[in-house]
Amino acid sequence: MKGIKVYDNILSPEENEKYRIVLLHECLFTYGEIDDYDTKPCGLICDFDKLYHSGIKLTSVLKTITENLLDKIYKNEESLKNMKLIRVYLNLFLPNENPSFHIDANEPGENAVTCLYYLNPSLDPNEGGETQFLIDEEIKGVISKPGRLTIFDGGLLHRATSFKNHPRLTLAFKFV
Repeated sequence: MKGIKVYDNILSPEENEKYRIVLLHECLFTYGEIDDYDTKPCGLICDFDKLYHSGIKLTSVLKTITENLLDKIYKNEESLKNMKLIRVYLNLFLPNENPSFHIDANEPGENAVTCLYYLNPSLDPNEGGETQFLIDEEIKGVISKPGRLTIFDGGLLHRATSFKNHPRLTLAFKFV
C-alpha cells in the first residue's frame, strides 16, 4: 500500500463518543511513546499488547471496541487481511504537546501499514490536532475529525499534532 486513504463516519457520532469515554476510563495509560531513538517520550499510551502480555486481560468492552473497529478497517481495506496485525494501542496527547516526525516501519522498505481511528469530540479546526505527513518536502495534513479512519503506508514520515485546549485521542492499529 502506498499513500494515504481517509474514510469518514466509520462510527456514528454517538458510538464515537461512547467509545471515547469508555477508552479514557478503561485504559491504563503510561507516559510516553518514543517516536524515534533520538527523541524524548511524548504523550500517554495504553498499549493493548503490553497489557495482555503483563497478565492484564483486556476487558470485554475494550476487546469489543477493538474487534468492531478492526472489522470496519478490514471492510475498508481488504488487503490488510493478508497482513499481520502486530500492535494495537491508544495514543493520548495532552494540549500543546509536540510529537516528533517518525516512521512506523521497523526498517526502511518494510511493508508496514498504520491505521488511525480518531476518537476526538467535534472541535474547532483552529484547535489543530491533525496528523501531518512529510511528502516531497511538503507537509500535508489529515484533520482528526471524529469518526475518521486514516490508513497509510507506515514508511511515510509523519507525526501527530496536539490540540491547543483539549486532549487528542487516537486508536492505532499497525500491520506488517
